[in-house]
Amino acid sequence: MKPWTTSGRGLRVRVLLVALAVLAACKKSKTDAKPDGQPEQSVESPASLEPISLEINGFNYTDLYIDSFEVNGRGGGNIFVSTPESGGGGGTCCASWWPDPKDPMPLKIKWTRGGDRWCEKEVLVTGPVPANPRHLGVHFFPDGHIEAEVTEQFPEVKLRLESVSPVERKKTGNKVADEQVARCQNGYPY
Repeated sequence: MKPWTTSGRGLRVRVLLVALAVLAACKKSKTDAKPDGQPEQSVESPASLEPISLEINGFNYTDLYIDSFEVNGRGGGNIFVSTPESGGGGGTCCASWWPDPKDPMPLKIKWTRGGDRWCEKEVLVTGPVPANPRHLGVHFFPDGHIEAEVTEQFPEVKLRLESVSPVERKKTGNKVADEQVARCQNGYPY
């Protein structure tokens, strides 16, 4: 039999040898030496870290009640209009957080103010991220922008607004900027 034939045992041996050579070339020991002779430290990638469960806390500084909101598909509950003492919402469980101090984390926020009209917007969580993260605060501001933060303690209220009733803030009429700053549609946006 010729040494490089494409049939039988010779082919299987060659495939096995090539596979072993590729694996040997790709594998790198965690203690391989750097050029200065010091051992190289192994760094876990964010994908290999375990996610942390964060309580979702909603804050509504707009003029109208938010019937429901969610973060990356996880329910955040409803959020009353803020008062001078409260952001309007409680806590729900849980959003998953993969700690990675290098990159801001994108979140997909969806909400509805009643009926079947849902809005959706991507928000970036920027640092600093505390050493012991426990809460994800989502803040809906009067101009329509949304901020998200990761905190150790319950997130602080960002705006102290006078409240007229549990569902509306202004006696003169209510205004929200959802349609101007987010993608909104009838029906749930999948």
